[in-house]
Amino acid sequence: MVSGVQHHSTLVTQLVGDHRQLLESFGVLKKAAEARDVVAFKQALQGFKALLVPHLLEEAIRLYTYMRQEFKTRGNANNYQLVNGYKSEMKGIGDAAVHFIETYSAAADDAIDFKQVCASLHEIGHLLGDRIRREESELYPLYQSLH
Repeated sequence: MVSGVQHHSTLVTQLVGDHRQLLESFGVLKKAAEARDVVAFKQALQGFKALLVPHLLEEAIRLYTYMRQEFKTRGNANNYQLVNGYKSEMKGIGDAAVHFIETYSAAADDAIDFKQVCASLHEIGHLLGDRIRREESELYPLYQSLH
């Protein structure tokens, strides 16, 4: 396609690399929360956010927008809807993760309930892990098939 977002042959490799960094950073965040180390926890929140936000933007623009425009142009309604579903789901997960980060970044050190934080991190970790697995096994190969 001449106009719009272009296909990038290295995008999937970049996004998979991002996933590995995100999982590593998430592990650091979880470990700091489990240790109830406020300083390390707040640093880990910022580190995780610094990786997450650019990754979400990259996917939103270079992956979802490209795939949606291609499937619309090709008249492939099923894959168009599949990508819309992924995009919508990721917005919800991303919004929840960013809300978590912003909430605890702004919280007073002595107001952080690490029992609740650990429970939330367990849930977020499950969602992110499942999402990464599905993206890498279904969505990314579909992106690669378009070029």
